[in-house]
Amino acid sequence: MKRILIFYRLNIFILFLIYNIFFFGFHSNLIAQTIAGRVFDANTRKPLPFANVFISNTTLGATSDIHGNYKISVPTLQNFELAASFIGYYTKSTRIDIINSTHINVDFELIPKIDQLDEVVLKARRDKKWERNLKRFEKAFLALPDDPFLQKNKILNPWVLNFEQLKEGGRRYFMANAQEPILIENNALGYQIEYHLQHFIEWRRGVHYSGLVKFEEMDGESDIERERNSTFRGSLRYFIQSLIQNKIDTLEFEMYKVNPRISASERTNNFGQELGRSIIRIGRDSLYICELSENRIRVELPYKVEVHNLKIPWLSDYYEYINNSIFWLEAPRGFFIVDESGVLLDPSQLVRSGFVGRERMARFLPYDFEPSEEFRELTAVFDSTLVEKLKWNSLRERPHLSLNKSFYEPGEVLWFSGHMLYQNPMNADTLSRVLYVDLYGKDFELLKSEKFEIVNGHVSGVFEIPETLSPGDFVLRAYTNWSRNYGEDGFSFFPVPILSPDQLALSETLEEWVDPEGDIDVHIEWDFKPSQWNTKAELKINLSEPYPDIKGGIFNVSVLDVDLNPAIGLLPSISNAMEWLLESETGLSYETPKYPIEYGISVKGYFIDRPKRPLSVPLTIVKGELEDYGIVESDSNGYFWATGLSFTDSATVSIAALNSRRKRFGKVHLAPSLLPVVKHFYPRLRYQKIANPFSHSKMSYADLLEGEFFELDEFTVSSAVIGDAASDNYGYGDPDRIIGPEQLERWSDLTLDRIISMYMPGGGMGLYNWGTEAGSPLLIVDGSRFFETETESVMNYLSTFIASEVESIKVYTFSAPVFGLQGYAGAILIETKKGSRRMNGSQVFDDTQFEKFKIRGFTKVPGFPDFEKQDGVIFRQSAVYWNPKLEWDKDKTSIPISFEMSSQTKRLLIKIEGLSNDNDPISKIFYVDLDSPAAKREL
Repeated sequence: MKRILIFYRLNIFILFLIYNIFFFGFHSNLIAQTIAGRVFDANTRKPLPFANVFISNTTLGATSDIHGNYKISVPTLQNFELAASFIGYYTKSTRIDIINSTHINVDFELIPKIDQLDEVVLKARRDKKWERNLKRFEKAFLALPDDPFLQKNKILNPWVLNFEQLKEGGRRYFMANAQEPILIENNALGYQIEYHLQHFIEWRRGVHYSGLVKFEEMDGESDIERERNSTFRGSLRYFIQSLIQNKIDTLEFEMYKVNPRISASERTNNFGQELGRSIIRIGRDSLYICELSENRIRVELPYKVEVHNLKIPWLSDYYEYINNSIFWLEAPRGFFIVDESGVLLDPSQLVRSGFVGRERMARFLPYDFEPSEEFRELTAVFDSTLVEKLKWNSLRERPHLSLNKSFYEPGEVLWFSGHMLYQNPMNADTLSRVLYVDLYGKDFELLKSEKFEIVNGHVSGVFEIPETLSPGDFVLRAYTNWSRNYGEDGFSFFPVPILSPDQLALSETLEEWVDPEGDIDVHIEWDFKPSQWNTKAELKINLSEPYPDIKGGIFNVSVLDVDLNPAIGLLPSISNAMEWLLESETGLSYETPKYPIEYGISVKGYFIDRPKRPLSVPLTIVKGELEDYGIVESDSNGYFWATGLSFTDSATVSIAALNSRRKRFGKVHLAPSLLPVVKHFYPRLRYQKIANPFSHSKMSYADLLEGEFFELDEFTVSSAVIGDAASDNYGYGDPDRIIGPEQLERWSDLTLDRIISMYMPGGGMGLYNWGTEAGSPLLIVDGSRFFETETESVMNYLSTFIASEVESIKVYTFSAPVFGLQGYAGAILIETKKGSRRMNGSQVFDDTQFEKFKIRGFTKVPGFPDFEKQDGVIFRQSAVYWNPKLEWDKDKTSIPISFEMSSQTKRLLIKIEGLSNDNDPISKIFYVDLDSPAAKREL
């Protein structure tokens, strides 16, 4: 079985001199070896003719005869995987580990697929979601997008693939399975490949997939041999082979030991400065390599190594002025075992990242491939024109808004529910948490702008239509600060007709809005109870998914009076919006990102001091009475930018540069936030105006704030003194990583700064905010916050603990925004044994040394009015009910809602729109006639 563990990107090219060729578990000599046996049905015991029997990862194999017998004659083999496959049966494999045997007998009992008839149907309908997932799978499985081989490799039977996405423990996963072997045509290397996929999963840190592989030669072109030779010399297998055979050419390779005491956050991109500090030059003799038995070699690797290939150019910004390939190797168990040809017997023993992490199926060669005597020149392993473009394309995001209605009146309230769409969902947790929504008209005049908090990719919002607005066609524009880097592609536009109270908008585009082929089935049950004045409605929304394992998701519900809303189809649906994910790759509109990612309310400005004084200084930023707190560094021009605050309406923010005596110096000026210019784009609206024969009332924003309503969830930042509720993580939710007693006991004598570096990717907290200066993480010990000083940083303080003192360490990275600005660089919660290191968490904030600024926060979002709480007659309303966020999961697939409405409302339109956690869109419309409830109609 071939297991592949791939991290990040990059491949190797190395000069290979053929002297003594060994293949995967192959030891060549003059004695031939025969593998023979029989293939038959496990139930009936009848032979299976024309079954494929092959040695996995090679071109070696045979077909069984009419009696089910097969025979493979090859040079002497050992340590290999033998597999048998037959249409309609499960593939079976067995590990063979025989030394110096000339005849091996292996029989295969294949189990038939009882549900084969159902499985053959597979994916008869290739919906848009499946196409998106296929595109994503190909880029993870076949080749990276900037690899020229991607265009020369094709999956011939993609319909055998099924995909699913899930989020578990704060991490997002993308998984695939295939009910039949995946057939691949590799025109770059000249192979037909039959891949029996057993496991595939992609997550933020990389991709892992495994399976049985059968290679078959194609009639290739004249340059196939050159491509194969070049690919072989760039493989990890060849590097290991050169290492164990002592053929490392120091003119090509340099190896360095990585110092585990230096965390990733402490490293610089200056190679000369890091040499002897974070990396130490070593030679091959620094590694202990021994032969365990014939064709089995053990390589001791007790530390992480960094390898430079001086002959292979690469666009890397890891080191300044170093333009050759770099990769890293690390053995979790301290060693790895290979055969004489450099093949890992257990690939999970060696974690590789950097350049060698670029290897995908398009660049895998069979283990019995023998390079020619001359390697010739290298061929390109990446398209340099695509590298930057694809890097930024994976960070694209765009909002979709679901409005509660299709048209409004001046002074009326517009409710919306928003879903963020991501080109690469794996990056969702590190992208924007602030959504801007603007209203403008045909003359491109910006009338109003609001900002709302994005929580787990979802937004709930309210937008007040100005009372003074004249009727006409208007547009809502939604975007994030980060999406502005992509020009018009980063903006979403939604038409908003504003009509006078005596008019209605009529549209005939409803059928285009509904997604009749959606994978999520929605059914509604209802009960209407008329009273003397009003009508009470009780609805139950039932959702069912096409999978046995329910994924869950989020949807919004709008209930409208049909007679007052004949134009619901004017708005774009989420199903149509997701076509954006299939569009071609798009890079930045600027050379480098101009607009940073916002993780909350942001503050930016300039620090000014006396002439000839440095402008790059630490600035302390405090919200309110130390409700949130952070320190940012201004640049050499005095500019600073901080993000992560969370509050509604407005708040006082205090900012100052403080000297060692905690006295203010210099002056701070805030920079205005300039909204993007409204350009020519304007959605075309198709509707008719008709007279409104019905009287009704409308709701204003002021009415909502004064009356009773459902209060939507609102996040409140933590205070400086944290409560003593360790078992509940002090109310901050689940961490991204837990270092528990088992790991702490294993390294009981190490200090906590080293423990955290060992267990975090890259050796440190990491920058999960795309390159901005993150500063130090928030540290909370036994419920109390640690405050940095000039003489003691967070990491310095952690070095005063040893693991034996500590009960647990909980690290927040992707989920750190729950801590506000103070958690911008991540957060660490430490529980010591018996609370022995509890600090005094109280700290008085002296605001006399600070300049104070009034900062606008998120728009306050009241909920929809609860008419059940009102006495007397309910006046007829155009919008009867609205809920921007209802959730379902495996334990809750039936969602009840209830509301009261005017007895004058006789016909309802129920609009349901949302997105499952597996990215299945929902766009459903139901009509209900209250005088004849059984006459329900669904579109």
